[in-house]
Amino acid sequence: MENSTIMMIEDDEMIAEIYKKQMEKSGFKVIIVDDSTKAAEEIKKTEPDLVLMDLLMPGGGGIEILKQLKDWSGKTKKIIFSNEQESEKVSEARSLGADGFWVKASFTPSQLIEEVKKLI
Repeated sequence: MENSTIMMIEDDEMIAEIYKKQMEKSGFKVIIVDDSTKAAEEIKKTEPDLVLMDLLMPGGGGIEILKQLKDWSGKTKKIIFSNEQESEKVSEARSLGADGFWVKASFTPSQLIEEVKKLI
């Protein structure tokens, strides 16, 4: 877990900074990507241990990113981290290779860190 890299794909700067600060305090290296159109390229380039991606973003969001990564053989764990809970989107994300679908509103930053620690 120590020195693990987490990429957060989030267009809300305030939310991204809150989570980034908490994760860095817990020893994670954190990369923020605020442009979903560049996210798949950044994931392939940096190969983080975990990606937390918002579902709804300008340019496509998590589903589009997962589609771009469908044939990528990297070992990065991919989690949709969004307040969108539509079952059709959850199913689609899982079918495209998402390792989980976490609802933002259900997690404080501390709870998110505990879940991340369990996963990586």
